[in-house]
Amino acid sequence: MSLVSKISELWRLLHYWKNHPLASRNLFGTVERFIRWQVGSRFVNYPLIVPWIGGATLAMERGMTGATMNYYCGLHEFTEMAFLLHFLRPEDLFLDIGANVGSYSVLASGVCKAHSLAVEPVPSTHARLLRNIALNELSDLVVPCRTALGSQSGMIQFTADNDTMNRVAPSGYQGGVIEVPVTTIDGLLIGFPSSIFWKVDVEGYEDQVFEGAGQAITEPSLKVLLLESSPLAVTAKLEAIGFSPYLYEPFSRTLSRIRSPEGATNCLWIRDLEFVSFRLRKADAFRVLDMHI
Repeated sequence: MSLVSKISELWRLLHYWKNHPLASRNLFGTVERFIRWQVGSRFVNYPLIVPWIGGATLAMERGMTGATMNYYCGLHEFTEMAFLLHFLRPEDLFLDIGANVGSYSVLASGVCKAHSLAVEPVPSTHARLLRNIALNELSDLVVPCRTALGSQSGMIQFTADNDTMNRVAPSGYQGGVIEVPVTTIDGLLIGFPSSIFWKVDVEGYEDQVFEGAGQAITEPSLKVLLLESSPLAVTAKLEAIGFSPYLYEPFSRTLSRIRSPEGATNCLWIRDLEFVSFRLRKADAFRVLDMHI
């Protein structure tokens, strides 16, 4: 990376931190953690194990953007991760679709003590997910699933050269690819208790994932979906079965209805607003970077 590119990237990070609800409250501390990681990760063997929230830890390597941003900012995706912390309870089942290295599953099971199904199809990333499960001694609470999810079972091609950002390979993809198994949400959940909360991070593959969830999506126990993106077809399907899009404000623990979710990133779809709001209000506070949320 050229010097100009490095300066540009640092400027982008500073802008992000200044607008992050936690990182901005102690910007000096955020920058200090960034420098500590950038220097230390060049001289220490991987992985580095860093403390996180509520006694949980994360194993970090260079290139793991989400994990390192959790280290810098406390909670990388602050609004969504704070919602999870406030909503989940020990009796719940959380479905982590696109688990990556397992940050959400570590919060759900390591901090909230809920049960999780952590779905990650790429072998190298799945191995890092397993490492975080083992580090946090969560084998009794987290079931790792090395599969993709789609409209039917079989095999599917994934990119293989984007580290933790691999996804279903688009038609004509010129880079490296691997074949991974694919199943449906309906098939995956056979034999498990009813789930209450799904996080769906599938890099544009939402339509196919929800085509394979025709039964599970209608279960009354399912109250919340966190979608990285909300395509029109998925939006229409969710609204037809009673879900509505919301934004969460963690400090006041309030939900605000969104008029148009198309184009929104990390949108919360909620069914049974009264139930969800009651849980949010009654949740314990969590200590993150010397602050309580």
